[in-house]
Amino acid sequence: MLPSPRPWPAVLLLAALLVTPVGARAQGEAPAPPGKVDLDRLLKLPEGLEFDVEKRGGLTRSEWLARFDEARQSLAVARAGLADAQERLSRFAGRSDNWNMAPPGLPVEAAESGADTQKLRDEIRRWRGEIERSEARLRELDVEASLAGVPESWRGERTERILGDGSVTGGPAPK
Repeated sequence: MLPSPRPWPAVLLLAALLVTPVGARAQGEAPAPPGKVDLDRLLKLPEGLEFDVEKRGGLTRSEWLARFDEARQSLAVARAGLADAQERLSRFAGRSDNWNMAPPGLPVEAAESGADTQKLRDEIRRWRGEIERSEARLRELDVEASLAGVPESWRGERTERILGDGSVTGGPAPK
């Protein structure tokens, strides 16, 4: 048969648990009945509680910066892609063998170059479209931030400088 454990440590622990809530209770507060919790008290935040996170338009400073950085990065990638495609087209168009002619029936490399330049022109057209979409997204984000009252310091670099024409809309007014 196993020896029975001593009851004194359990009794002391139980007494400490019963005494602690009474001593820790704030003065002037009525004790809640046992087993009953005041739901309104649980659902309210304390009066003096303040959060150090400032939000504008539902987003914090870092979230606004991240959104603007993403839009600017997308625009930078599109501009770099366009510059690369234009540079490749100018190198390709500057070659003298594009004007070579051959009699009928012989292979002509210029025929291939026509297809290659067409591919580059299509790629340039796609990059220009991507730049327009990226600039529009950046303008929309700038307007959204303005309507939400977001300070300039939360937007990072000025949108007008990025768009390059000094206007918020990024171009002439629509007709």
